[in-house]
Amino acid sequence: MTFMTKNLPKVGQNAASDDTTRQTLAIGLDVGNGAEKLYSGLGQILQESYVLYLEERATFANQGYVEYLDGNRSDLMGRQWIGGINAYYSHPTAIYRVTDSKEGKTDLCLQLFLSALTQFPHRSDWFFNIVASVHDGATFGKAIAQALSGTHRIRLLGKESTVNIIVGKVLEEGAGTAYAIRHDYDFTNALLFDIGNGTTIVSSFNNLQMTYRDYAPDAGVEKLIDAIALSESVRQFLKRPADRHLIRAGIESGRFEYGTQCPDWNFREAYLKALPEWFNQGLKPFVRAAEARVPAATAIVAVGGGACLPGIPQLLAKRGISVPQNARWTNAKGLYEIALRLSARS
Repeated sequence: MTFMTKNLPKVGQNAASDDTTRQTLAIGLDVGNGAEKLYSGLGQILQESYVLYLEERATFANQGYVEYLDGNRSDLMGRQWIGGINAYYSHPTAIYRVTDSKEGKTDLCLQLFLSALTQFPHRSDWFFNIVASVHDGATFGKAIAQALSGTHRIRLLGKESTVNIIVGKVLEEGAGTAYAIRHDYDFTNALLFDIGNGTTIVSSFNNLQMTYRDYAPDAGVEKLIDAIALSESVRQFLKRPADRHLIRAGIESGRFEYGTQCPDWNFREAYLKALPEWFNQGLKPFVRAAEARVPAATAIVAVGGGACLPGIPQLLAKRGISVPQNARWTNAKGLYEIALRLSARS
Protein backbone atom coordinates (compact mmCIF):
# COMPACT_ATOMS: atom_id res chain seq x y z
CA MET A 1 0.00 0.00 0.00
CA THR A 2 1.29 3.48 -0.87
CA PHE A 3 0.58 6.33 1.52
CA MET A 4 0.15 9.90 0.28
CA THR A 5 2.65 12.38 1.64
CA LYS A 6 1.55 15.62 0.00
CA ASN A 7 0.11 16.94 3.27
CA LEU A 8 3.27 16.24 5.25
CA PRO A 9 5.65 19.14 5.92
CA LYS A 10 9.06 19.06 4.36
CA VAL A 11 11.99 18.02 6.49
CA GLY A 12 12.82 20.86 8.88
CA GLN A 13 9.53 22.70 8.21
CA ASN A 14 7.45 23.67 11.23
CA ALA A 15 4.53 21.25 10.93
CA ALA A 16 1.15 22.91 10.41
CA SER A 17 2.66 26.34 11.02
CA ASP A 18 -0.48 28.04 9.69
CA ASP A 19 -2.70 26.30 12.25
CA THR A 20 -3.03 28.80 15.10
CA THR A 21 -5.34 26.50 17.09
CA ARG A 22 -2.85 23.68 17.57
CA GLN A 23 -1.49 22.88 20.98
CA THR A 24 2.26 22.37 21.12
CA LEU A 25 3.25 20.27 24.10
CA ALA A 26 6.55 20.80 25.89
CA ILE A 27 8.35 17.54 26.66
CA GLY A 28 11.36 16.71 28.80
CA LEU A 29 12.81 13.48 27.38
CA ASP A 30 15.44 11.47 29.22
CA VAL A 31 16.22 8.34 27.19
CA GLY A 32 18.15 6.28 29.68
CA ASN A 33 20.00 3.03 29.16
CA GLY A 34 17.60 1.32 31.53
CA ALA A 35 14.41 3.33 31.19
CA GLU A 36 12.97 6.26 29.30
CA LYS A 37 11.59 9.11 31.39
CA LEU A 38 9.07 11.40 29.67
CA TYR A 39 7.94 14.48 31.59
CA SER A 40 5.03 16.59 30.33
CA GLY A 41 1.96 18.56 31.31
CA LEU A 42 -0.12 15.49 30.49
CA GLY A 43 1.75 13.37 33.00
CA GLN A 44 4.98 11.47 33.49
CA ILE A 45 5.84 8.16 31.83
CA LEU A 46 8.57 5.74 32.76
CA GLN A 47 9.06 2.76 30.49
CA GLU A 48 11.81 0.21 30.07
CA SER A 49 14.23 1.02 27.24
CA TYR A 50 13.32 -2.09 25.27
CA VAL A 51 12.16 -2.35 21.65
CA LEU A 52 10.92 -5.47 19.87
CA TYR A 53 10.48 -5.30 16.09
CA LEU A 54 7.69 -7.42 14.65
CA GLU A 55 7.78 -9.07 11.25
CA GLU A 56 4.07 -8.43 10.68
CA ARG A 57 1.25 -6.40 12.19
CA ALA A 58 0.12 -7.52 15.62
CA THR A 59 -3.27 -9.19 15.85
CA PHE A 60 -3.83 -7.50 19.21
CA ALA A 61 -2.32 -4.12 20.05
CA ASN A 62 -0.82 -3.99 23.54
CA GLN A 63 0.51 -0.84 25.18
CA GLY A 64 3.66 0.30 23.40
CA TYR A 65 2.62 -1.01 19.97
CA VAL A 66 3.42 1.32 17.04
CA GLU A 67 3.21 1.06 13.26
CA TYR A 68 5.24 3.57 11.25
CA LEU A 69 3.36 4.50 8.07
CA ASP A 70 5.18 7.47 6.59
CA GLY A 71 7.33 10.43 7.52
CA ASN A 72 10.83 11.74 7.90
CA ARG A 73 12.26 8.45 9.18
CA SER A 74 12.30 6.50 5.92
CA ASP A 75 14.29 3.72 7.62
CA LEU A 76 11.24 2.95 9.80
CA MET A 77 8.63 3.10 7.03
CA GLY A 78 6.49 -0.02 7.02
CA ARG A 79 7.90 -1.30 10.31
CA GLN A 80 6.08 -2.11 13.51
CA TRP A 81 7.36 -2.58 17.03
CA ILE A 82 6.55 -2.78 20.70
CA GLY A 83 8.34 -0.51 23.16
CA GLY A 84 8.64 -0.87 26.92
CA ILE A 85 7.83 -3.77 29.20
CA ASN A 86 5.51 -5.46 26.70
CA ALA A 87 8.48 -5.89 24.36
CA TYR A 88 10.10 -8.02 27.05
CA TYR A 89 6.90 -9.95 27.73
CA SER A 90 6.47 -10.65 24.02
CA HIS A 91 9.96 -12.02 23.35
CA PRO A 92 12.53 -11.54 26.15
CA THR A 93 15.46 -12.89 24.13
CA ALA A 94 14.80 -10.86 20.96
CA ILE A 95 14.46 -7.34 22.35
CA TYR A 96 16.79 -4.48 21.54
CA ARG A 97 17.97 -2.72 24.70
CA VAL A 98 19.39 0.79 24.66
CA THR A 99 22.16 -0.35 26.99
CA ASP A 100 23.37 -3.01 24.52
CA SER A 101 24.91 -0.52 22.08
CA LYS A 102 26.87 2.73 22.26
CA GLU A 103 24.46 4.08 19.65
CA GLY A 104 21.41 2.69 21.46
CA LYS A 105 20.00 6.07 22.46
CA THR A 106 20.28 7.39 18.91
CA ASP A 107 18.96 4.20 17.33
CA LEU A 108 15.92 3.77 19.60
CA CYS A 109 14.96 7.21 20.94
CA LEU A 110 12.12 7.85 18.47
CA GLN A 111 10.73 4.32 18.70
CA LEU A 112 10.59 4.58 22.49
CA PHE A 113 9.07 8.05 22.43
CA LEU A 114 6.31 6.98 20.04
CA SER A 115 5.65 3.87 22.12
CA ALA A 116 5.27 6.07 25.20
CA LEU A 117 2.49 8.01 23.45
CA THR A 118 0.28 4.92 23.61
CA GLN A 119 -0.10 5.67 27.33
CA PHE A 120 -1.80 9.01 26.61
CA PRO A 121 -5.36 9.43 25.30
CA HIS A 122 -5.36 9.20 21.51
CA ARG A 123 -5.03 12.30 19.36
CA SER A 124 -5.07 12.43 15.58
CA ASP A 125 -2.42 15.18 15.59
CA TRP A 126 0.38 15.79 18.03
CA PHE A 127 2.79 18.75 18.15
CA PHE A 128 5.79 18.52 20.43
CA ASN A 129 8.67 20.75 21.44
CA ILE A 130 11.19 18.36 22.99
CA VAL A 131 14.22 19.09 25.11
CA ALA A 132 16.24 15.91 25.45
CA SER A 133 19.55 14.96 27.04
CA VAL A 134 22.40 12.55 26.39
CA HIS A 135 25.55 11.54 28.24
CA ASP A 136 27.83 12.87 25.47
CA GLY A 137 26.26 15.77 23.63
CA ALA A 138 29.22 16.46 21.36
CA THR A 139 29.10 12.91 20.01
CA PHE A 140 25.38 12.06 20.06
CA GLY A 141 23.44 15.32 20.40
CA LYS A 142 22.99 16.14 16.71
CA ALA A 143 22.16 12.53 15.83
CA ILE A 144 19.46 12.33 18.51
CA ALA A 145 17.90 15.59 17.33
CA GLN A 146 17.83 14.29 13.78
CA ALA A 147 16.38 10.94 14.85
CA LEU A 148 13.47 12.61 16.66
CA SER A 149 12.73 15.62 14.47
CA GLY A 150 10.13 15.90 11.76
CA THR A 151 6.71 14.53 10.99
CA HIS A 152 5.82 10.91 11.58
CA ARG A 153 2.54 9.34 10.46
CA ILE A 154 1.91 6.29 12.59
CA ARG A 155 -0.64 4.02 14.16
CA LEU A 156 -0.74 3.93 17.94
CA LEU A 157 -2.61 0.87 19.17
CA GLY A 158 -4.23 0.66 15.74
CA LYS A 159 -5.35 4.32 15.58
CA GLU A 160 -3.72 6.71 13.15
CA SER A 161 -1.89 9.78 14.40
CA THR A 162 0.43 12.35 12.90
CA VAL A 163 3.25 13.29 15.26
CA ASN A 164 5.12 16.53 14.63
CA ILE A 165 8.34 17.01 16.57
CA ILE A 166 10.63 19.99 16.98
CA VAL A 167 13.72 19.40 19.11
CA GLY A 168 14.47 22.61 20.97
CA LYS A 169 17.73 21.39 22.49
CA VAL A 170 19.71 18.26 23.29
CA LEU A 171 21.57 19.00 26.50
CA GLU A 172 24.26 17.19 28.42
CA GLU A 173 22.78 14.91 31.07
CA GLY A 174 22.86 16.76 34.36
CA ALA A 175 21.84 20.12 32.91
CA GLY A 176 18.18 19.26 33.46
CA THR A 177 18.84 18.18 37.03
CA ALA A 178 20.71 21.40 37.81
CA TYR A 179 17.79 23.42 36.53
CA ALA A 180 15.23 21.36 38.46
CA ILE A 181 16.95 21.49 41.87
CA ARG A 182 18.68 24.87 41.61
CA HIS A 183 16.48 26.31 44.36
CA ASP A 184 16.93 23.31 46.68
CA TYR A 185 20.73 23.36 46.84
CA ASP A 186 23.43 26.01 46.68
CA PHE A 187 24.65 25.78 43.07
CA THR A 188 27.32 28.45 43.45
CA ASN A 189 29.90 25.69 43.05
CA ALA A 190 28.01 22.40 43.04
CA LEU A 191 29.08 18.85 42.20
CA LEU A 192 26.50 16.56 40.64
CA PHE A 193 26.78 12.78 40.24
CA ASP A 194 24.30 11.07 37.90
CA ILE A 195 24.33 7.31 38.50
CA GLY A 196 22.52 5.74 35.56
CA ASN A 197 21.99 2.25 34.28
CA GLY A 198 24.82 2.40 31.76
CA THR A 199 26.97 5.36 32.76
CA THR A 200 27.93 7.44 35.76
CA ILE A 201 28.47 11.15 35.15
CA VAL A 202 30.04 13.85 37.30
CA SER A 203 29.41 17.50 36.53
CA SER A 204 30.44 20.73 38.23
CA PHE A 205 28.23 23.82 38.11
CA ASN A 206 28.84 27.48 38.79
CA ASN A 207 25.15 28.32 39.18
CA LEU A 208 23.72 26.91 35.93
CA GLN A 209 26.98 27.09 34.01
CA MET A 210 28.56 23.65 33.62
CA THR A 211 32.26 24.07 34.41
CA TYR A 212 33.45 20.45 34.42
CA ARG A 213 32.17 17.12 33.18
CA ASP A 214 33.36 13.55 32.97
CA TYR A 215 31.65 10.21 32.62
CA ALA A 216 32.45 6.54 33.00
CA PRO A 217 30.64 4.40 30.42
CA ASP A 218 31.08 1.22 32.45
CA ALA A 219 30.26 2.33 36.01
CA GLY A 220 26.48 2.20 35.80
CA VAL A 221 23.96 -0.07 37.48
CA GLU A 222 24.17 -2.59 34.64
CA LYS A 223 27.53 -3.71 36.03
CA LEU A 224 25.91 -4.40 39.39
CA ILE A 225 23.10 -6.32 37.72
CA ASP A 226 25.62 -8.40 35.75
CA ALA A 227 27.54 -9.23 38.93
CA ILE A 228 24.36 -10.44 40.65
CA ALA A 229 23.15 -12.39 37.62
CA LEU A 230 26.47 -14.25 37.45
CA SER A 231 27.00 -14.64 41.19
CA GLU A 232 27.59 -18.07 42.66
CA SER A 233 24.53 -18.09 44.91
CA VAL A 234 22.19 -17.06 42.11
CA ARG A 235 23.62 -19.57 39.66
CA GLN A 236 23.45 -22.32 42.27
CA PHE A 237 19.74 -21.74 42.77
CA LEU A 238 18.73 -21.14 39.14
CA LYS A 239 21.28 -23.54 37.61
CA ARG A 240 22.07 -20.83 35.09
CA PRO A 241 22.83 -17.06 34.95
CA ALA A 242 19.86 -14.92 35.90
CA ASP A 243 17.67 -12.86 33.60
CA ARG A 244 18.95 -9.26 33.81
CA HIS A 245 15.50 -7.73 33.57
CA LEU A 246 14.21 -9.76 36.50
CA ILE A 247 17.25 -8.84 38.59
CA ARG A 248 16.73 -5.14 37.86
CA ALA A 249 13.01 -5.35 38.63
CA GLY A 250 13.71 -7.14 41.91
CA ILE A 251 16.24 -4.51 42.98
CA GLU A 252 13.95 -1.62 42.09
CA SER A 253 11.09 -3.17 44.05
CA GLY A 254 13.35 -3.44 47.10
CA ARG A 255 12.14 -7.00 47.68
CA PHE A 256 14.80 -8.78 45.59
CA GLU A 257 12.28 -11.31 44.31
CA TYR A 258 13.10 -13.09 41.06
CA GLY A 259 10.08 -12.90 38.80
CA THR A 260 6.89 -14.65 39.87
CA GLN A 261 7.85 -18.31 40.07
CA CYS A 262 10.31 -18.35 42.99
CA PRO A 263 8.16 -17.24 45.95
CA ASP A 264 10.41 -18.89 48.56
CA TRP A 265 13.70 -17.46 47.30
CA ASN A 266 15.22 -14.04 46.68
CA PHE A 267 18.65 -12.72 45.75
CA ARG A 268 19.08 -10.27 48.66
CA GLU A 269 22.26 -12.06 49.78
CA ALA A 270 23.82 -11.72 46.32
CA TYR A 271 22.83 -8.05 46.20
CA LEU A 272 24.33 -7.24 49.60
CA LYS A 273 27.57 -8.93 48.57
CA ALA A 274 27.80 -7.30 45.13
CA LEU A 275 26.79 -3.78 46.18
CA PRO A 276 29.96 -2.71 48.06
CA GLU A 277 32.16 -4.38 45.44
CA TRP A 278 30.39 -2.45 42.67
CA PHE A 279 30.61 0.76 44.66
CA ASN A 280 34.32 0.32 45.39
CA GLN A 281 35.28 -0.76 41.86
CA GLY A 282 33.06 1.61 39.87
CA LEU A 283 31.76 4.54 41.86
CA LYS A 284 34.43 5.09 44.51
CA PRO A 285 37.30 5.73 42.03
CA PHE A 286 34.98 7.98 40.05
CA VAL A 287 34.09 10.00 43.15
CA ARG A 288 37.81 10.17 44.04
CA ALA A 289 38.60 11.62 40.59
CA ALA A 290 36.52 14.68 41.45
CA GLU A 291 38.05 15.13 44.91
CA ALA A 292 39.96 18.25 43.88
CA ARG A 293 36.61 20.01 43.55
CA VAL A 294 35.11 18.66 46.79
CA PRO A 295 36.68 21.04 49.36
CA ALA A 296 35.16 24.13 47.73
CA ALA A 297 31.86 22.50 46.72
CA THR A 298 28.75 24.30 47.97
CA ALA A 299 26.65 21.17 47.39
CA ILE A 300 27.36 17.57 46.42
CA VAL A 301 24.34 15.77 45.02
CA ALA A 302 23.68 12.36 43.45
CA VAL A 303 20.71 11.59 41.20
CA GLY A 304 19.61 8.95 38.72
CA GLY A 305 18.14 5.52 39.26
CA GLY A 306 21.39 4.23 40.73
CA ALA A 307 21.25 6.80 43.52
CA CYS A 308 17.92 5.33 44.62
CA LEU A 309 19.03 1.69 44.95
CA PRO A 310 18.69 0.08 48.39
CA GLY A 311 21.74 0.97 50.49
CA ILE A 312 23.23 3.49 48.05
CA PRO A 313 21.97 6.68 49.77
CA GLN A 314 23.63 5.50 52.98
CA LEU A 315 26.95 4.80 51.21
CA LEU A 316 26.82 8.21 49.55
CA ALA A 317 25.90 9.98 52.78
CA LYS A 318 29.15 8.72 54.34
CA ARG A 319 30.93 10.78 51.70
CA GLY A 320 28.77 13.85 52.24
CA ILE A 321 26.72 13.29 49.08
CA SER A 322 22.99 14.09 49.24
CA VAL A 323 20.23 12.32 47.31
CA PRO A 324 17.19 14.53 46.63
CA GLN A 325 13.61 13.32 46.58
CA ASN A 326 12.51 11.83 43.25
CA ALA A 327 16.17 11.57 42.24
CA ARG A 328 15.30 9.40 39.25
CA TRP A 329 13.09 12.13 37.78
CA THR A 330 15.08 15.31 38.36
CA ASN A 331 16.74 15.38 34.93
CA ALA A 332 13.50 14.83 33.00
CA LYS A 333 11.70 17.41 35.16
CA GLY A 334 14.35 20.03 34.50
CA LEU A 335 14.34 19.28 30.77
CA TYR A 336 10.56 19.80 30.78
CA GLU A 337 10.91 23.14 32.58
CA ILE A 338 13.49 24.24 30.00
CA ALA A 339 11.17 23.10 27.19
CA LEU A 340 8.38 25.22 28.68
CA ARG A 341 10.64 28.28 28.61
CA LEU A 342 11.63 27.64 25.00
CA SER A 343 8.00 27.12 24.00
CA ALA A 344 7.00 30.40 25.66
CA ARG A 345 9.60 32.27 23.60
CA SER A 346 8.46 30.85 20.26
